[in-house]
Amino acid sequence: MKISKVVVIGSGTMGSGIAAQVANAGINVQLLDLTKEIASNACERIKKSRPPLLMEENNINLITPGSIENDLECLKEADWVVEAVVERIDIKKTLYSQIDSLRKPGAFVSSNTSSIPLSVLRSEEHTSELQSQFRI
Repeated sequence: MKISKVVVIGSGTMGSGIAAQVANAGINVQLLDLTKEIASNACERIKKSRPPLLMEENNINLITPGSIENDLECLKEADWVVEAVVERIDIKKTLYSQIDSLRKPGAFVSSNTSSIPLSVLRSEEHTSELQSQFRI
């Protein structure tokens, strides 16, 4: 599958870094957080980062900030969804349920989790097709 649209959910250090690298690859990326303001502030941090996260300054134009509440519908168009939210299993599982209900068939879903085993993320009620598409 050709990846032409990416959604990164969570605009902290890791999420914003992932969004910057996707933009460096020339791919449009929607960066979502609890509010659009938080995601916009992350874009400002990306622009000002030293050493620079962006290979070219204008790559910032490939990153569109948004909010989870208002812009989650963009998952319907995404080829790849990256979850980079706080390390809380309850939040992640709620988000995975939302992702699963909105993502297009065949879209890749990955997590930037560092402390929660994949077996825990995939357990219990998440037995849908999302499990077969989950990538780390």
